[in-house]
Amino acid sequence: MVGRREKVYKVYGFSMPEPCIETALPELHTKKTKITAIMKTLVLWCILLASVINLFGSGYNQLTVGDPRNSWWTNQGTIDEALLTVQPKGLFMEYGLFLTFSSKGSNWTKSTDTVEVALRFELPENAIIHDSWLWIEDSIVQAEILDRWTATAIYENIVRRRRDPSLLLKQSATQYELRIFPMAGNQTRKVKITYLMPATWNKSNVISALPTEIINTSLTKPTNFPILTWTDSTWVNPQIMNNPEIAFAAKSNTANGEHFEANIPASKYTRSLAIGFDSPLENGLYLSGVKQGNEGIYQLAIFPDQLFDAGVTKKAAFLIDYDESNTNISSKELMNTVKNEMLMNLSSTDSFNILCSNLAVTQFSNKWVVATKANIEEAFTSLNNPLSSYSNLSALLVKGIEFVKQSGHDGKIILISNADQYGDFQLANRLTNDLMKLMNPKIPIHISDYQTIDPKYYYHDGQSYFGNDYFYSTLSRLTLGSYHAVRNNLSISEAVSSSMKYLGGAINSFDLHTSLKSGFCHSRYTMPDGGNTAYVDNAILQVGKFKGEFPFLIEISGEYNNKIFSNLLEVTKPVSATDTISETMWTGQYIKKLESGNQSNDIISEIVFSSLNMRVLSKYTSFLCVEDTSMICSNCAQQQPVVTEVKEPMADQDPIIVYPNPFVEKLSIEITCSDPEAVTGLSVVDVTGSVIYEFSTEGFVNGKNVVTWNGTSSRGERVKPGVYLIVYKTAGFSKTIKVVRK
Repeated sequence: MVGRREKVYKVYGFSMPEPCIETALPELHTKKTKITAIMKTLVLWCILLASVINLFGSGYNQLTVGDPRNSWWTNQGTIDEALLTVQPKGLFMEYGLFLTFSSKGSNWTKSTDTVEVALRFELPENAIIHDSWLWIEDSIVQAEILDRWTATAIYENIVRRRRDPSLLLKQSATQYELRIFPMAGNQTRKVKITYLMPATWNKSNVISALPTEIINTSLTKPTNFPILTWTDSTWVNPQIMNNPEIAFAAKSNTANGEHFEANIPASKYTRSLAIGFDSPLENGLYLSGVKQGNEGIYQLAIFPDQLFDAGVTKKAAFLIDYDESNTNISSKELMNTVKNEMLMNLSSTDSFNILCSNLAVTQFSNKWVVATKANIEEAFTSLNNPLSSYSNLSALLVKGIEFVKQSGHDGKIILISNADQYGDFQLANRLTNDLMKLMNPKIPIHISDYQTIDPKYYYHDGQSYFGNDYFYSTLSRLTLGSYHAVRNNLSISEAVSSSMKYLGGAINSFDLHTSLKSGFCHSRYTMPDGGNTAYVDNAILQVGKFKGEFPFLIEISGEYNNKIFSNLLEVTKPVSATDTISETMWTGQYIKKLESGNQSNDIISEIVFSSLNMRVLSKYTSFLCVEDTSMICSNCAQQQPVVTEVKEPMADQDPIIVYPNPFVEKLSIEITCSDPEAVTGLSVVDVTGSVIYEFSTEGFVNGKNVVTWNGTSSRGERVKPGVYLIVYKTAGFSKTIKVVRK
């Protein structure tokens, strides 16, 4: 009808004008049938994808193999062999992780198959990767660190050309990706990643989690995971935490000298495993550093209660809940983990009790027990197999609250659970309300959630939750407690330890200031960065720079239990002899701070510069191994690889001069070219990796070539003042030079 305005409807995703009913219904029915079939297919694909993800392990950790040239489809990869070397370096432990990959069990197992290995893995936020190595036939090649876009471009180009690269990227504060190409279907590829792992300090031990989550990405687990370490006068008594059945033995061989070795069997690759050494604290203090001339870098670990009389007496009721279907560790391993954390974090001035989930809650004592080593050991011996294989969480919480109330109402609760039956917010709210009615005044509940298998997903009030997340976070907040989950990249022992640090209470308006009697300290980075709050039982770790001479001054002040304190400690001993890894630690913390802020061009440029200068991986750089690298490791089986130059450094190839730099209107780029036919590109790139302008290199000659850039993009637009990169590429190498337009 002329002049009629058609109504447009969206039915099952199709836009259509309003038709007569008789003609519309059959068409809609047909479309609905097709879409229903499509939706069923999508659901099946989602289920398959979820199953595949579960196969690859929890979280971001994943190992795949596939042919990137012919298909996006991949299979789960295999780690044939794994080995870890560990050397304590103060606030961090230096890990050397050796991995040998294969495509066994995949679709690509023939000699004619060519695949790419892709390993995605997580490390703690403060971890610092500072080297990468790749085995290429009989050589062991050290990676070159490049800006990310250059390294990625080289890698992708090489993948198409069937050469031998590996590429290591930092995707976020905790997520990393390693790619290796090519690998024949019947062969293996071997790598080494060197990184600093943040250590957890308590008054007995210095501990760092083992990378078992990476090993668990393998389709078939390696039969054992050897751990090698070395001791000295500061670092003694290496041990595998949370599993006394695995012990270090003294070994000696030509490659590694006198060392200690422990072998972890495949059945023990759980997140609860960690390596520990006796704590080198002296009166609650550890101080070391390295100095060149009048300037140096220091490492400091200190417990606040060692500098003032806190008068802390802790009382904790440990509530242990266990659901066998939600974890890959046994109840025995869980109990041993809790026992070790109690032994390391409690003393004879503290008190405890233990309650375990069962059909009827099992309770060690009817009153508080003095936390001596003998009493803690006796508790876990007498509580022989006290856990059921299913959760009885609500009854356990009620029993724990009743115990604290009946025993003076002056204790706190540490709940250790992997249950997920209260994830629904309505059910969680009802249980939370019932529990709160039992408490007057409130009893702080600190929760350690160790669920690692199939946490249920919930979405409520604009936020995602997994397992009992909503219930735990609500209960801990209302009781002024805390909540720690292994899903946040913690091991079980770290989650329990994090809960225990709150037992002694908080220091408000906290301030730690370091200085020298003849000099000063600056550029300090504190871990964890709690702002103006610290905890009596939690070590404060700090790395910073100093100028001047000892004595070293440490001033601590704050408010604890409504009392203000301020104390000054003077350390007269000279700086301990540590290696230059302290500078790597400081650079890693510096880059982390820059990456966590606003990412302007200048900030990204500073991150790239610091990363390249100190070989510390950042979000804007990459470690790239190629067969024509200038660095070969002649003895990489040892903990300290010996690097040998094998040819002229890449920096001497095709020298490049840019001038003036900084520039305003015109930049001249002078390149002395050794092989014009090998030149593959010359471009201007901004600090995000986007190509701004590309030069033609067709007229390049053997010898000096000069091109100019007038500060415009390829579209003729004038670029903003800031930092830019001149990227020069040939078939054998690439170079990046930073320039500044004013």
